[in-house]
Amino acid sequence: MPALLKVTETALGGDTLPHCQSRLLRLTRYARPDLREENRKNFLAAVTNGQRESAPATATLAWQHTLPGSRQLHARLEARLLLNMAGSVLENAGLGLDRYGLVPIPGSALKGCARRTALATLRQWCALGEKPGSDDILTSAAAPFASPADLLLAILRVCGCTDLEWEDYDDEKNKGNDLAWACTGQWETLRDEVRVKLNAETKSSDDPAPSRRGSVAFLPAYPAKIMTQDLELDVLTPHHKEYYSSDDPAAVALDNEDPVPVLFPAVAAGAEYTFTLVPLSSATPALLDYAETWLRTGLTTFGLGAKTAAGYGWFEDVTTEICERNAHEIEKRRAVEAQAAEEKRHAEELAARKFRDTELPDMSPDQRADLELAERVSDKGHLKEHLARFADKKKPLTVPEKTAVLRWFAAQGPGRDLWLNEIKPGQGKPKDAKVWKRIVGDINIAKKALKINLP
Repeated sequence: MPALLKVTETALGGDTLPHCQSRLLRLTRYARPDLREENRKNFLAAVTNGQRESAPATATLAWQHTLPGSRQLHARLEARLLLNMAGSVLENAGLGLDRYGLVPIPGSALKGCARRTALATLRQWCALGEKPGSDDILTSAAAPFASPADLLLAILRVCGCTDLEWEDYDDEKNKGNDLAWACTGQWETLRDEVRVKLNAETKSSDDPAPSRRGSVAFLPAYPAKIMTQDLELDVLTPHHKEYYSSDDPAAVALDNEDPVPVLFPAVAAGAEYTFTLVPLSSATPALLDYAETWLRTGLTTFGLGAKTAAGYGWFEDVTTEICERNAHEIEKRRAVEAQAAEEKRHAEELAARKFRDTELPDMSPDQRADLELAERVSDKGHLKEHLARFADKKKPLTVPEKTAVLRWFAAQGPGRDLWLNEIKPGQGKPKDAKVWKRIVGDINIAKKALKINLP
């Protein structure tokens, strides 16, 4: 077991650390590479059942959505997902967990997925000599482009390039520049054509290896919704451990060795991820469209993470479904909030009515007038009708009612603002202005008669 302070081990419940609920700590700081078979299974079961927090991921996705020009697409895992398998102390058990116990997909992996799709499309186009047709899985990735050179230029603009992108590909050694690999025998022609266009954009001399940053940022993807069981155990079973570990070139793999199951955690199928693309300063809407199409096609066609050839890491595009679900949830939340507000208003009305029934008989006329005015202030229409009675000859305001209004105008607050900004100068909306001009004279008469000074 890794070096661990005795006090820490005791605090976490002993040798198996039963009180450690952090998945990240179990796979990194407190990993147990010495465990085998059943002990390893129990250790990793504690990882898959460990605590995780969804609020930080939700907040991160909400923040990503507010970035200028950002676009989000949603995809659901159709099979288990394996990430960062070689990046942990515990063999084949990385996953790249964040501090909250979730499995984000790095932006670099998403950029690589989108770029791989574009390169596969370019290679097919160059190798076959024709653009992917309408029945091809790469049709959407190639659709916006008139020629392979246009597609190559778009790849460099979206993903960026360094001097390495201008090197050749060695077919014999099967290594080198992947752009040259994708262009097959047309590499030199397409390279020179694209290089001229990039140099023209920067108004530079004939740079043989122009460099530029990518125009689209691929942000880390987070689960859009946390499943009850988001991680589960998977197994890899080597049947010839001694053969694979032998340095003897004459060694033979015989079927006389016991299989050795190796358990490791994986993201469970059904997980829904949100992928965010953000345009950078040199991006155009078209470049963002290309990146989004390449990423969507890559997720559904090539998959993501380890062992995709064995069926892992494949996604289904569910952007429309999740957007509709999110809109429904927002509408449902608004309805609940509106109902709560209505219930609160109703409760306040009942409380006010009860107060009126118990307290009103003992109030003075001035107190009653103040209470009635306070109730009208919340409704601008009722307030305007009430104030209009200053000039009503048939049903004028009583003296206590006029006094209450004048005190409201004189006190600091909304009444004073209404008097100074609209009624006194006779301004406001056209309909209001007519009412204010009609009553301002009666208000001045009342303030003199009641000896109440107004600002």
